[in-house]
Amino acid sequence: MKLRESKISVLSLSIITTITIIFMIVELNSKTRVKTDYFEEKLHAAELTQKSFRVIKKAVDSLNIPIDRINDPNETGLIGLQYSHITTERGDLDAKLTSTNPNFAALVVKFLKETGVKNDDPVFVSLNGSFPALNIAVLSAIRTLDLRPIIITSVGSSMWGANYPQFTYLDMESVLNRAALFEFKTVAASIGGEDDIGRGLSPEGREMIDASIARSNIRSLGGNNIAEVIEKKIEIFNEYGTAKLFINVGEQNTALAGAEISSGFIKPRQIKLGTGLIAHFSKSGIPVINMIDINRLAQKYGLPLAPIPVPKVGTGSLYYEFKYSVSLAIILLIVLFIILFIVLRYDIDYYLKRRKE
Repeated sequence: MKLRESKISVLSLSIITTITIIFMIVELNSKTRVKTDYFEEKLHAAELTQKSFRVIKKAVDSLNIPIDRINDPNETGLIGLQYSHITTERGDLDAKLTSTNPNFAALVVKFLKETGVKNDDPVFVSLNGSFPALNIAVLSAIRTLDLRPIIITSVGSSMWGANYPQFTYLDMESVLNRAALFEFKTVAASIGGEDDIGRGLSPEGREMIDASIARSNIRSLGGNNIAEVIEKKIEIFNEYGTAKLFINVGEQNTALAGAEISSGFIKPRQIKLGTGLIAHFSKSGIPVINMIDINRLAQKYGLPLAPIPVPKVGTGSLYYEFKYSVSLAIILLIVLFIILFIVLRYDIDYYLKRRKE
């Protein structure tokens, strides 16, 4: 009788292959949607952000500020003008629209948890008028985790930000304070613009920003050049002790001075170069969250770009992820090994018997 050309028969290989494919299909179908880490905190922060957005929209309506339904298609009231007296530079409208997603607060919670900050820890925060929605998302995450923010704001805004002279970001912050949504507020403000000293703004524009700072009853930084402004900001932050974290939202003059710094979570001492606030605190051993390059951040963490309509709170990969059953995979693997052993044992024994013949 003719011997087989291999120790394992075609039939045995077919049986093993078929069983393996079936087991793979079973495991793939075991995929379930589960909540990500810190789900409750993420959801609470996003809900607070959404509630704050509604309060801002009411304030915009009460001031009879017209909403441009072409450039602000979701009618959030958080998208400003293309040009105004306090517009400091060009701005990306898509990035501003992307930032109006309240689920950004969930991303900030994720970053905050990665830094290891705990309840009542002090955090230094640098805000900018260019991204009012993102400012609110960050503060919502901070409040959700019961942190103590020390906030310095650069009031001027790029295109499509908080650049209504009668309703700057400081005014928005005051509205949210009166609504008892936040119990903290900016402690000092710079004017914004080039070098954060108002360069590039008209005298009238600088006066409007000064008026905004004055009606908010906030300390004005002043300064003759960017180095002075950075030094003053550091001095004010240091008045409140040592922080566990530094957060920058959209502010690039004093925060990024002298260095190209990526967005997202930055580990302590990761930044070696630069003279700005991020470099200063990073070199001091303080972790940093840098909220710039918003569209790239959104793409990286599954948030839609310039969404219409605004996404619902609690949706997306920041809240849920798909996982496969590890226990089922182990059981199927054990069963497969048993079947493999039996088939191979039988097949080899059969082959040896046939060889003797």
